[in-house]
Amino acid sequence: MRHLKKILLFFLVMSVFVFSAQSTQTSGNAAYSFYLRGDLTKSANEYLFKARLNPKNIKPFLNAAIVYKQLGKYKNSVKAFEQALLIEPDNSDVLCELGWLKFHLAKYPEAAKLFEKALKNKPNHIRALLGQGSVYSHLNKKVDSINYLKKYKTLRPKFSGIDYIIAWAYVNFKMYEKAEQYLIEALRKDPSFIEARLPLAGIYARGHKFNEAWNQYHRVLDYAPKHPIASKMIKVLEGKLTKQPEEIRPPFKIKGPPKLAPIDALKILDKSTRVRVGIGTKNTGRQGINKILKFKSFEGFKVIGKRSGKLYASAAPNEIWTAMYRNGKVVLRNPKNKIFGRFTGPILIKPYNPKKGYTIFERIRKSSNPWFRHSDRAYRGIMELYPIKGRGIGIVNIVDMEIYLLGVVPSEVLSWWPYETLKAQAIIARTQVLIRKARGGKHKKWGYHLCDSQHCQVYKGVIMERNSTNNAVVDTQGQILTYRGRPAQTFYHSTCGGHIQASKEVNGWGNIKYLKTHQDLPKEEQKPMDSPWKFHQWIMSNPPSYCNSPGLTASAHYRWVRIIKHKDLSHRINQRYRIGKLKKIFPLKRSGSGNVNALRIVGSKKTIKIDREHLIRNVMGFGSVKSTLFFMEINKFKDGRIRNYWIYGGGWGHGIGLCQSGAAGMAGKYKKTAREILEFYFPGTKLSKIKYIRKKKRKK
Repeated sequence: MRHLKKILLFFLVMSVFVFSAQSTQTSGNAAYSFYLRGDLTKSANEYLFKARLNPKNIKPFLNAAIVYKQLGKYKNSVKAFEQALLIEPDNSDVLCELGWLKFHLAKYPEAAKLFEKALKNKPNHIRALLGQGSVYSHLNKKVDSINYLKKYKTLRPKFSGIDYIIAWAYVNFKMYEKAEQYLIEALRKDPSFIEARLPLAGIYARGHKFNEAWNQYHRVLDYAPKHPIASKMIKVLEGKLTKQPEEIRPPFKIKGPPKLAPIDALKILDKSTRVRVGIGTKNTGRQGINKILKFKSFEGFKVIGKRSGKLYASAAPNEIWTAMYRNGKVVLRNPKNKIFGRFTGPILIKPYNPKKGYTIFERIRKSSNPWFRHSDRAYRGIMELYPIKGRGIGIVNIVDMEIYLLGVVPSEVLSWWPYETLKAQAIIARTQVLIRKARGGKHKKWGYHLCDSQHCQVYKGVIMERNSTNNAVVDTQGQILTYRGRPAQTFYHSTCGGHIQASKEVNGWGNIKYLKTHQDLPKEEQKPMDSPWKFHQWIMSNPPSYCNSPGLTASAHYRWVRIIKHKDLSHRINQRYRIGKLKKIFPLKRSGSGNVNALRIVGSKKTIKIDREHLIRNVMGFGSVKSTLFFMEINKFKDGRIRNYWIYGGGWGHGIGLCQSGAAGMAGKYKKTAREILEFYFPGTKLSKIKYIRKKKRKK
C-alpha cells in the first residue's frame, strides 16, 4: 500500500511538471503570436506569466520589455529590464537597452552609468558606444561624446546614421563646420537621407552659402515635393543667389547618340509585343502635370494623327518642336513658332528611323513635372501625346517589350553587378510586363499598361542603356518565370534587410504560394528569429545576409536610422489624416520577418489604423522611409513631452519576392546562377520561353 502511494505521488508530481512545461511552451508560443498579430498587451502579459513559471529564465523578461517598449510604455519596459538584470547583472546587452530607455526618458546620468557598465564588460559593444556618445552630447561633454561616436564609426564605417548623429552632436556644441563635414559624409553614403539635407541646408544658409543651401533644399523637394520648410526656404533664398539656377544644378543634356560597346541589341532582338508605358509619372503611377514639352530627334520625325493616320508635320534632324497645353488641347509649334494644329485627340511622334531612332524631350527648368525639370529624356519607339482635361499633356511610349527592357534593367539594378544578377532581373522584369499587359495593367484607365516609376518598374529610356544589361536582355530573350504554366508574380525590391516577407502577410498582396517568408541567407546559416528580443537585437545590429555584401551593395540601404522631430511627424500625419494633436504612434502587427504590417496613431481628434505597406512608409516622415522593417524609439524631454522619434530600419522596398541586392550577393559571393537566384526567391517556379505574336492590322 505504501509502495502504491509512492507510485501515485510520483505520477502526480510528474503530471504537474508536464503540465507546467506545456503551459510554459504554450505561453511562449502564444506570447509571440500575440506580438505578431498586434495584441501587444496580451503578449507582454503572456511573457510575464512565463517568467513567473520560471523566475530564473531571463528571456521572458527581455521579450516583455521589448513589447512594452514598442507600446510606448517605457516605465513597464524599465521594470522588466531591471528584473532581467537581477538574473544576469553583467549582461551588456540588457544594460545597454536599459541605458537607452533612460536616455529616451531624459535621465542622462543614469543612462551614462548603465552604458559605462556595459562597455566595461564589453568594450566594443557597438550599441552602447552609440548610446554613451549620445548621452554625453546631452550632458555637454564634448570630447567624450565625439570620442565614443567616432569609435562607433570605426566599427561601422559605412553606416550613414553614425555620420548624422555625430553631426548633430557637433550642432549641439555649436561646431557647425564640423557638423557640415559629417552631414556631407552621410549624404555621400545615402543620397535619399533628406533628414540630413535639411540641417546641412540650414548650416549653409547660416554661413551665407546661399547657392549651396538653395541646392540642398531643392534636393529635399526631389524626395519630398511638398516639404513645408524646403518650399518656404527656396523662395527666401532665390533673391540671394550669386549664380543662375542652371549653374548651381547643371541639367543633364543629351548631346549625341549613345556610345555603347560592340553588341547591337537592336539588330539582334526579334520583334516582340508592344507595350504602352506612361512617361514622367508620379509615385502612384499617374501622369505628371505637363503644360509644355520640347522635343527633337537626331534623325528627324513626323507627326501623325493616331485616329486619322494623317501626316500633320515633318521635322528635320535636331529641330526642336514644342507642344503646349491650351484650353484642353495640345498645340503643336515648329521652331519658328508656326502652329501645326490644335489637337483634342492623340498625336504620334515617329522618328524617321523606326529601328534605331528615338525622341528626345529637352529639360524645361520651370516644368511642373520634376521628371522633365532637371534632365533631358530619350525614348525609342513611338511617343503618343494627348490632352488630359484640366491637367496637361499625357505622354505614352509605345515600344517593343524587349527594347523597353533595355531601358528598364539598368534603371532597376547596377549595370556592373554580376552578370547572373542582370539576367535574373531581365527575366522577372519581362514577366512583370507580360502580366500587366495581359490584364490591361493597373493604369488601363489612364491609357497605358505600365508607368515608368517605382510603382511599376523604373524606366529611364535610352540614357540608361549599357552593354552589360543589353547583353542580359539579349541572352534571356523571351524567357519568363512561370508557376503551374502561368506567368509568376515576380515582385522585386531593392534590399530586403535580411528577411523576405510572405505576400500573405501584407494587406492587399494576396496569398501566393511561391512568395514565402524566409531569411536572406543559405539555409545552413539561418538562425530562428522567433521572439521580440531577437528581432530587436537583429534590427539594431549588422547581421550577415545575401544583401549585406560589401563592395556590391550599399550598407546605407541594409541598415539605416531616421530621427524625426515630433512636430514634423505630427504635421506630416495631419496633412493626410487630420488626427489633431499627435499623442501616440506605435507599430501593431508584424510579419514573421519583422516588417510592420499595421500602425496605430492616436490623436486628439481621432485614432486611426494604417495597414497598407506604402501608406505606413509614407506617413513616417516627409520623405517615405525606406521600408516597413523598422523599430521605433520615442525620445522625450525631461518634462515628458515628446522630442523626436528614432526609427531604426533595414532594407529598401516592400520586402516581397526578389531582393535585388541579395541577388547581387548570391551571384557575386556565392557564384549562383540566374536560375538558382530565381529558385531561391520564387521557390517552385520554372523558366519558360514565350513566342511573340503581333496582332495583324485590320483591313479597312
